Amino acid sequence: MEISNNCIAILLATYNGETYLKEQIDSLLAQTYQDWHLYVHDDGSTDGTVAIIKGYTEQYPDKVTQLDYPSQGGPCKNFLSMMDRVEAPYYMFCDQDDVWMPEKMALSIQEMKRLEEVHPQKPIVVFTDLHVVDEHLNITYDSMWRYTGIHPQYIKTFADTGGHTSIATGCTMLFNKLSKTCHSHYSPEKAIMHDCWVCLCTLREGGIVYGISKQLVLYRQHGNNCLGAAETKAPDVNIRYRIKNIDKVYRSNRNYYVMLRSLGYGSILKYLYYKVMYKKRIRRGRY
Repeated sequence: MEISNNCIAILLATYNGETYLKEQIDSLLAQTYQDWHLYVHDDGSTDGTVAIIKGYTEQYPDKVTQLDYPSQGGPCKNFLSMMDRVEAPYYMFCDQDDVWMPEKMALSIQEMKRLEEVHPQKPIVVFTDLHVVDEHLNITYDSMWRYTGIHPQYIKTFADTGGHTSIATGCTMLFNKLSKTCHSHYSPEKAIMHDCWVCLCTLREGGIVYGISKQLVLYRQHGNNCLGAAETKAPDVNIRYRIKNIDKVYRSNRNYYVMLRSLGYGSILKYLYYKVMYKKRIRRGRY
């Protein structure tokens, strides 16, 4: 299949997603930017997911391809396995249960092209904010960034990534081929999830991770998400919360630091220092 220099490979990992899958794929078909191809790999669904995928591949053979290889055992390995099998100039991750706003791809590729012009030959990831919604797409929290306390403008280097255990939500990301290549330079054995792994590898190689402050995804929370919005919003994560949930906080930071260390991040003291620096930047309102 011949692809253009502007084509986006959308990687969709599925598992028992029949309830919302059609709504997600239909939102891709409704995008204002149409230079894309959807690649789907199912991770062993036992419901009607595979039949839905087959229906789209038959109806839209020039837009949808199902990848046929063994199950990978979870979303992180599933998404990374697709990256290793698909060649394209640009990539996006896609979850099976969200809805994309019509201009999501157009605004993302526009920002990508602007950054590539300013920073040629750089690995680049752009990502956006999200609306957190319930199963019926009613907005429950207007901004995922505010909900989780993420301030992308204060995470510019690999060292800065110690500040917050989440940088970008996978379903909002667009990254170029150079960014994909960064991932191939490291073993993903310690990767927690595909999205943070790609961002960290990109910054590790001196690339750019840039946030677009627009909510371009309806991020559906329905009780069966593999990973979703945290149960507690950032403003409520105070000292009392951390003491009460010390085991959870410790495990989260431990696993994230182990992933960083596998990429050569450095000592735990460096990690703690940049966590403090991130909080200071937020209070000062500047990098």
